[in-house]
Amino acid sequence: MSESFMPEIADQLKNEIKQTFLKLVTKTLPSLFLSLILFSGGIALLALRIPGWSLFLGLPAVQVGIVFLIFTFDKIAHDKVGPNSLQMIPCSVCDKLTLAPYWQKEKICEECQKKIAKKLKLEKD
Repeated sequence: MSESFMPEIADQLKNEIKQTFLKLVTKTLPSLFLSLILFSGGIALLALRIPGWSLFLGLPAVQVGIVFLIFTFDKIAHDKVGPNSLQMIPCSVCDKLTLAPYWQKEKICEECQKKIAKKLKLEKD
């Protein structure tokens, strides 16, 4: 990679980190706080043992809080495990489509890499 290309990659990575942080602060944390408040509020209502109201409000709040927690953690896991800006680019040797990071302009597919390694190994022997 050339030296002029490196700052461009660093800027793209910084922008991606900023976007991830903003998404965490604006979308994930509020739903996490809401679900935790509902869950803990429902448990508090159940612990108060107010006749009638404790069961009437406490159980649904606990259930809704648990469902929100499940959806929130699912969203967090999906965001963290999902692909990081991959693109399909043609192989430099055989023009077969290959997955590569978005900052990479050229790539050699695994099959071509194996063929090249075998040829180099045979030439070396």
